[in-house]
Amino acid sequence: MNLRRLEYFLAVVDAGTITAAAELIHIAQPALSRQIKTLEKEFKLSLFEAQGNKLVLTPAGRAFVPAARRLILETQTLEDAADALRTGRVATLVVAATAASVRGFLAPYIATTGPEDPLIITRETSHFAITDALLHGSDFAVSPAAPESGLATMPLGSIPLTAYVAADHPWALEGVSELPLSALASQHAILPSHQSVSRYLLDDALNQAHLSFRQVSECDDGQTIMALAAAGHGIGVTTDLPAYGTHPIRILAGAQGKPGHVLRLPLHTAWIPGHFAEKAIRATALRLRDFLNGRGALVEEGAESAKEHAEKG
Repeated sequence: MNLRRLEYFLAVVDAGTITAAAELIHIAQPALSRQIKTLEKEFKLSLFEAQGNKLVLTPAGRAFVPAARRLILETQTLEDAADALRTGRVATLVVAATAASVRGFLAPYIATTGPEDPLIITRETSHFAITDALLHGSDFAVSPAAPESGLATMPLGSIPLTAYVAADHPWALEGVSELPLSALASQHAILPSHQSVSRYLLDDALNQAHLSFRQVSECDDGQTIMALAAAGHGIGVTTDLPAYGTHPIRILAGAQGKPGHVLRLPLHTAWIPGHFAEKAIRATALRLRDFLNGRGALVEEGAESAKEHAEKG
């Protein structure tokens, strides 16, 4: 099997036509057509079929695409591993995280890195697919969910669950910085859905205080939540950093007169033990933890301060 032919196949898939793919990868169109036909002969599969002036994937071709992408990705990972072992330098790290984590703190952290640091590529995934992501090309993961046993892990601390109101809201004008859940319950709340760990955290605190919001709208994008709060549609609850002129208010568990702790979302990083870039992952996790602390994250008491620990199942 020739990996270059797989790359040519995917180029045609992505470009949409042989002509566009040939221009993109700088190869003559007849030569590219021959490479695709050779690939089909090698696998004894018909990958494309003509529809008018266009080529479209056959059912077998559509099923072949993810397998081809996975093999190309694994080949690149192997090349990266060999390069890191040869030079001692890791050029690229792929981190799996939720969309909220990517927008909320990973992208801001990446902006603080320099050209000499590994290139950090984010890959959005759900809380429930972290381990799968580690098995399919991601070097490490950041998640509020506790990592599964058998993974090397490092606690990153926690980030506050914050209520945002418009700049002209009375609480903003009064400079209110924290409120108990009971004070927020009378409001229209714009919350992440139950696909988010932060929503479970919030609902658990509400249940313990025997409270519920007067009205709830759901949105899984933190930036949209804050935009709606900025427009005066209600209070937005998210772990994202402030935006659109919104005023942040820390949320306290408990009721008025008996406020409890600030609601915070714990964060963990995890990777497969023995990963070729383990040293670089550990260093990145430590720097990310320092970044979070600088932004108000709290490292849990008793957490390891300088090294990861492996949980063995």
